[in-house]
Amino acid sequence: MFDSLYLWWAYTSPSHPLACLGTGCDVARSSSYSHFGGLPLPLYGVALYGALALLAVGESLGGRILYPIIRYATLIVAAAGFVVSLLLSGVEAFVLHAWCAWCVLSAILVTLILALSIFGIARRSDPPEGALALEAVRGQFALFILALIIGIPSFVRLVRSGEMAPLRPVSSALLEERLIRPDSHATGDLESPVTIVEFGDLECPMCGLAQKSVHKMLDQYGSRVRFVFRHFPLTGIHPQAEKAAEASECAAAQGKFWQAEDLFYQKQSDLSVNALKNYAAELGLDTNEFDRCLSSGMMASRVEQDVADGKALGVRFPPTFFVGHEMLVGVPDDQQLFGLIDQQLEANNASPGSPSHPPATQNPEGQNTPAKSTQQESASQPGAALGTGAGGTLGGGDIFAQIQSQSSLACSPDEAKLQQATLIRTPEAKKLLDSNPKTLFVDVRSSEDFASGHIPGAINIPVEEIQQKWGTLPRNRKIVFYEGGERGGSPDDVCAFSRAAARIVLAHGFDRASVTVYQDGLKGWKAAGLPVAKGSG
Repeated sequence: MFDSLYLWWAYTSPSHPLACLGTGCDVARSSSYSHFGGLPLPLYGVALYGALALLAVGESLGGRILYPIIRYATLIVAAAGFVVSLLLSGVEAFVLHAWCAWCVLSAILVTLILALSIFGIARRSDPPEGALALEAVRGQFALFILALIIGIPSFVRLVRSGEMAPLRPVSSALLEERLIRPDSHATGDLESPVTIVEFGDLECPMCGLAQKSVHKMLDQYGSRVRFVFRHFPLTGIHPQAEKAAEASECAAAQGKFWQAEDLFYQKQSDLSVNALKNYAAELGLDTNEFDRCLSSGMMASRVEQDVADGKALGVRFPPTFFVGHEMLVGVPDDQQLFGLIDQQLEANNASPGSPSHPPATQNPEGQNTPAKSTQQESASQPGAALGTGAGGTLGGGDIFAQIQSQSSLACSPDEAKLQQATLIRTPEAKKLLDSNPKTLFVDVRSSEDFASGHIPGAINIPVEEIQQKWGTLPRNRKIVFYEGGERGGSPDDVCAFSRAAARIVLAHGFDRASVTVYQDGLKGWKAAGLPVAKGSG
């Protein structure tokens, strides 16, 4: 009953976090299978366990006439619950490909109840009567009181489990010690008093989107600032990110970190070990040496050091940027990012504004790199590069008093705890398009990708523009967000652009019943042999 009551609260409070092992619970909650007959499934669980509880009490008070009837009724109810749990477990295994720990617990419990019901009937025991019946009811009431004593504080704790702890103040000394290491990868003007540091995840789609801002920043400021990249793979969400980070370090050992970083961001749909080895050949690396480096795991400690430093500085998810003494969380807004850089340059008596360096050069591997760059830097005095000169203090020891933004485009396990749109697959998407002419498909890819092919009748709002253009979407129509689908349509990928776009509109008050995510994307649409339109209209 506790299990079902908690899930009922969570399903009717989709903006609240759902405590779970992994992200499977949120996948189940956001799927089209989370409701039946317009009601959340956990409500049926409450009814099931409530009925079983009443039958248990009735068994104690029913006497000889009702005793066998109630026992068989208990068996029927438990068997029905078992069959439904079995079906839902099949949906989790073969449709959602995600496991909800609470649902699994419920399935185990109803199976045990069914087994006990069968055992009870097989025993053919006599019903309790008189004082024995009263004693049985008293025992059940005592258990009920005990359940309340344990359950109420447990429920409160679960409700609060998703709340993020407040950021702890970080001292200037800790920043100088851990923001940049002597072996940190840096590019740009290595002697600049202004440094931008990014903590990123090579499999994170939001980090890939932020890479566009990084390239713009290097094009405009590359000769006057230093840019440092540090790893922060979210292994719980992106299982290939850790190995991709190690692979970039193996490429760095051969002098091609930045080329590998750019290529891996472009190839986020497949960062498996075999794919990484193919990319090494594409980069012109010594593939034998690269394979030995990657297979040995010798770069794992290097990545772990970056993650440890990030956590010590309060980094919770990528991408997170430090611009001098300012912290930017999520995909940065170009205007805000460049404004902060201009402030740091002015504070350090440098000239902000238009670029004053030759344009980016093209290396033999075809990757854009600044005119002045290096793979690694010996930052023996990192504090001097953080903008700690005149006007560039580190915030008096409390950097988090100056956090500039919490972008809606971020990649974190906590994103799974926000209100989610219903996930649909290709048959449901086609049915919506055929049966409801008011359905609006919204392609969140770039305008170039949209023009090359899209679902007929879809409109294009790139994901980075959703925050500004959500108000243009109609509230009286069914809205279906989708993207390319190259990432496999994984229901666990809470960082997918389509799901991020849906979260933004839901956060602005759109009815959850009207917002849907087509997780197979254009790839799934094409695979089903459905028509594809081209052009920007």
